[in-house]
Amino acid sequence: MFFSIIVPTYNRANLIRKTIESLLNQENQNFEIIVVDDGSTDNTKDVIDQISSNKISYYQIKNSERGFARNYGSKLAKGDYLNFFDSDDIALKNHLSIADQAILTKNYPEIFHLNYAFLNSNGEINKNNNKEISVANKKLISGNILSCNGVFIKKDIALQFPFNESRNLSVSEDWDLWLRLSARYKIYMLPTITSYIVNHQGRSVMSFNEKKLLTRTNELINSLSRDQIFMKVYPKSLVKIKAHMLSYMSLHAVLCDYRKKAFYYLVSSIKVNYFEIFTKRFIAIIMHLVKLK
Repeated sequence: MFFSIIVPTYNRANLIRKTIESLLNQENQNFEIIVVDDGSTDNTKDVIDQISSNKISYYQIKNSERGFARNYGSKLAKGDYLNFFDSDDIALKNHLSIADQAILTKNYPEIFHLNYAFLNSNGEINKNNNKEISVANKKLISGNILSCNGVFIKKDIALQFPFNESRNLSVSEDWDLWLRLSARYKIYMLPTITSYIVNHQGRSVMSFNEKKLLTRTNELINSLSRDQIFMKVYPKSLVKIKAHMLSYMSLHAVLCDYRKKAFYYLVSSIKVNYFEIFTKRFIAIIMHLVKLK
């Protein structure tokens, strides 16, 4: 297989070099890297220019958000499978070799996902709980358990089903796509960890923009409700997805010390879907609310 690794980036000049070098350092060298610079105002271009490799293609576009940048890269890709890798994370040496094996083992699947771990600033590695999940489809209704870094999609599928490019959906545009694809194809999950999500200062900053989060929630629900195949396969899923987004808002609020807002959106999530009280997020929010008393 020939792989196209699409790396959208915006003002990550201080991080992207490590990402690109980790991708270049693969056991399987049958790939290209397409960097789509989404209107960076820092020296991202200079950093990329300093990396000597004919595997890298660099494109600058007007700032249009990640969904557009990923779709832009998809149209330029030459690979049999596309992989969308974030510009602040790290690929392990086995990232593409395990993907190549998975393609043969699963008989050329339309989409599959390789596992990941979290790398903290102190070098500590924290693994997630996805190892026991073999198929992601129904699990995705309860939340986005996939990392863009771990997803591999056949090129023709990626072109047929692009990311939603609405700015209002930014940050949830990947979950929206995985959900739509899950209504059409089996999404296999492989347990081998092949990438690290790096928890750095820029990523860890928590904010609570109520209007923006509400707009994103509505945009996600509207996007999915317009997909007739999704609604046919998962007719009762929207209440779970909306409840998940409301509890997500509650989490952001409580971490920013907005206790009343956190309580309001937590109650709102339960009203939409009572079973939200059985999630780990619910317990975490309650614990934070108690601390804020």
